[in-house]
Amino acid sequence: MIELYGWLSVRETYENEELFTQNIIDEITKNVQSIIENNKCIKLRYANGTPFINTLFCSNHRTNKTDEIIETYKRISETASGSYGIIYLHDDEDKEHFNEFQIFVFKAIPHNDRLTALRATCLHIFR
Repeated sequence: MIELYGWLSVRETYENEELFTQNIIDEITKNVQSIIENNKCIKLRYANGTPFINTLFCSNHRTNKTDEIIETYKRISETASGSYGIIYLHDDEDKEHFNEFQIFVFKAIPHNDRLTALRATCLHIFR
């Protein structure tokens, strides 16, 4: 059985956003929307004027959909370089991690070793 839950705060940059023109921000938002348009599990929403996505996906067996969701989060975090978020994945059919939660971290800042203190047995960090 697959259980996947993820969220991603979509930010244009982790640097000074005042330096960005509205056209640049609109273009990044348009790119994010085009990335998720073919994935029905992922919706772009807004809270306090900030775009975010969240996803819940459950399936009896692992399908390509699981990898597509992870890849979509990765592409969005590369397109909007200030984005940050996390995906939790449990796959009881995974030969190596069948009894563990896998954690995928998408981040805008350089890696900090404090993340390893999460005690996750399988931690994937992007960027």
